[in-house]
Amino acid sequence: MRYLTLLLMLSSLLACADANSQQPSPPPGDADVEQLLAASMRQVEPTKYNEVLDRKSGMVQARFPIPQSWRVNHPEAPIFVEGPDGLRIHRQESQQYAWSSDPMMQQTIRMQGTYQLMQPQTLQQILENYVRPNAANQRYTFVGEAPAPEVAGFWQRLYNAMPNTGSRRSVDARVTEWDTPSGKSLILLVLTQTTNGQLLVWNLMSTEMESAANAYDRHRNAYLYSYANGQLNPAWIRHKNGELASKLRENDRQFADESARSASAHRQRMQAIAARGATATEVGKTYSDILDISHQGFLNRSNINDAGHARTVDAISETALIGNHETGEHYSVPAGANYYWVSSQGTYFGTDNALFNPNTDQRTNDTEWTKFAVER
Repeated sequence: MRYLTLLLMLSSLLACADANSQQPSPPPGDADVEQLLAASMRQVEPTKYNEVLDRKSGMVQARFPIPQSWRVNHPEAPIFVEGPDGLRIHRQESQQYAWSSDPMMQQTIRMQGTYQLMQPQTLQQILENYVRPNAANQRYTFVGEAPAPEVAGFWQRLYNAMPNTGSRRSVDARVTEWDTPSGKSLILLVLTQTTNGQLLVWNLMSTEMESAANAYDRHRNAYLYSYANGQLNPAWIRHKNGELASKLRENDRQFADESARSASAHRQRMQAIAARGATATEVGKTYSDILDISHQGFLNRSNINDAGHARTVDAISETALIGNHETGEHYSVPAGANYYWVSSQGTYFGTDNALFNPNTDQRTNDTEWTKFAVER
């Protein structure tokens, strides 16, 4: 569009000169156009690409253009990106939920333990019921909210690259803006839904961008531009689609084996429901790598930040933040226990027994355990 605009401006200038001199002017050369393009970009900071890696395969998942002055920290750092004029982009928080109106399907969801069972909510409901109250506790003042088609478009491109599994997929993204004690803030909310039969899996993602007030518009535009121009790696897409196809075939085989061994119609129905649920949820699980989702019973090795948006997922999913101040580790886990123990392999459990020590119990002392305190 900028190139077309410059050509139109150039044509107008040449037309004016033609009218004054009554002499034909030569057409603009590539060098002239390049000079005009360079002049138009003097106030725009050059960009660089930040690549996002799949930790399991080591492949590049996607890359995003960001301003040269932005510094990308370690993927597990609470502040993922820092830059001039108070720019701080927090690490994305994410959680998956599942819902079905079928009581037997609800039982299957609980048995699988992959998702938390919860009725779906709209982004407007999440904003009003969770984000605004939590942000108010941080002394944030709500300014407004609007759709974020740039962000939704990126996730839609990911969905379009997935194989047809019979699922219906949708995505909604909204930008919420706030005045803060230190400047201005943007809290981005993304809601994705995958429906297959009677099962609905929905995923909530949230992240925050902080900035000095006088630089907020520039940082906001650059952040949304980065999302809009994110490029997915086709090789990684093919790799993940291959994994998905393999897992779906495995689910089908397991269902067939269980059905053959089962003499109970009720058991067959339960296995059929489980198989349908597994087929649908494998789609979400396969692509959850890009979302850094924690699975129940196994820790996501990442720190949790304490900004207002970080409490959004915690409030909805009833999770607790546990920490060990000697190692500096912090993890988000299902709430409900007074004490938590974490193994060297990343597994964990909660207990209300203050005297229990898994390191001295013969049933659990085959691995090293560390005690974590509940911080919120």
